[in-house]
Amino acid sequence: MHNFDILGLEAFVAIADLGSFTRASRYLHISQTALSRRLAKLETAVGGALITRSTRALQLTQPGALFLPRARRLIRELSVAMQELKENTMQGYGQVIFACLPTITANLLSPAIAAYGRLFPRNRLQILDRSATEIRDAVQRGDAEFGISVLAGDTDSLVRRRLFSDPIALACPADHPFANSKAVSWADLKDQALIGIGALSGLRVQIEMVAKQHGFPIRHAYEVQHLATAVGLVAGGAGIAVLPRGACSGLGAAGLRVVPLVEPHVERVIEIFVREGHVLSPAAEPLFTLLVDTLSDKATAEAA
Repeated sequence: MHNFDILGLEAFVAIADLGSFTRASRYLHISQTALSRRLAKLETAVGGALITRSTRALQLTQPGALFLPRARRLIRELSVAMQELKENTMQGYGQVIFACLPTITANLLSPAIAAYGRLFPRNRLQILDRSATEIRDAVQRGDAEFGISVLAGDTDSLVRRRLFSDPIALACPADHPFANSKAVSWADLKDQALIGIGALSGLRVQIEMVAKQHGFPIRHAYEVQHLATAVGLVAGGAGIAVLPRGACSGLGAAGLRVVPLVEPHVERVIEIFVREGHVLSPAAEPLFTLLVDTLSDKATAEAA
């Protein structure tokens, strides 16, 4: 496919519609020499003449006559697209893609998204509700403008900001021996069969690190990929699971009990982050600010 300057297309439409090189050059505010040069470049690109010229008049060639309606449409669509782009850039219109842990998306994002929708009703949001590993990768690749997730302490190439902490607790069925306990220690889980979360989960990595540091053997009888699935299995009596307290309360199900885990007390830290050097788009920046304001420790404490 040949590449040609849009200026040549604009010159061809102006000449054809105004019927004169003189009028077309005045309309485009360029010299007739520049106009002729633009048309010639377009004709070279398409491989043939589009306009025939004589001392008395000019005429469209057959290919030129066939091409003119499409050329007009291309110019019109480009003009509209450029105007929309200008509005989007200046006023913050557009599409925002960001990545977030599913439990945060389901439980905590609604107020901020609702506020953003009232401010920017024309904008479109796409939320990549993924695992912690997938969220980090999406932000690093540029597939998402920013992410909300749990990050490892040594993550490079990301500019991060703490939002809030979420204690890790034990979720168990209402009739389980642990259900009425004030607290359960990690050591008490030694002989328990747990419902585990998939290897891509930041929670899984965190649980295994705690178990290794304190010498607690952890045995997973089942493995699922999403916290909501684990909550459902626990509520149904299939087993117990180590889960963030916020996930359990947000996804709450009948028959589920949440018991504090102690010795040690462990929490996951939720952060919002962008790729180093990335400047948020005009559409994304106000959403980022709303999410920080809504999900910060102070805001979540007031909402609790």
